[in-house]
Amino acid sequence: MKNLSVLFCAVGAVAMAATVSAETPSISPQQAIGQALDASAAAWSAGDLKTFMELYERAPNTRYVSAKGVVEGYDAIEAMYASRFKTPGASGMGKLTLEVIDVKLLGSQYAFVIGRYHLKPETGDTVSGLTTLLFHKVGTRWLISADHSS
Repeated sequence: MKNLSVLFCAVGAVAMAATVSAETPSISPQQAIGQALDASAAAWSAGDLKTFMELYERAPNTRYVSAKGVVEGYDAIEAMYASRFKTPGASGMGKLTLEVIDVKLLGSQYAFVIGRYHLKPETGDTVSGLTTLLFHKVGTRWLISADHSS
């Protein structure tokens, strides 16, 4: 009988530990955002605009802000990127790297990210600048809701 009690306690402890580990995220939001940015930059560097755009929230109020103005809506942002960076005759859009400087969580559904980008076009000098990104957690994914790059 004593062995049965010990068995039930052990099974209960394992069940509780499994529940806790299932609820505990395997990586932090900061790591998830960093990995998503790395994957997006790799897609850009491969000339894959569609995959690069998967990091943006597919919503009509997603915004991109630059010195040239404000672009609103997922489709409009994708069209802007295509017109500005898909050079006729070029095989790609250049090499993009992103450096995360800071991630500040704004509750459980939003994060404010400060970063630096480096874009080396196929021809010409590397362009670098700062970017601030508002990420929105949609399901299990962190997606860009607002992008200000200068």
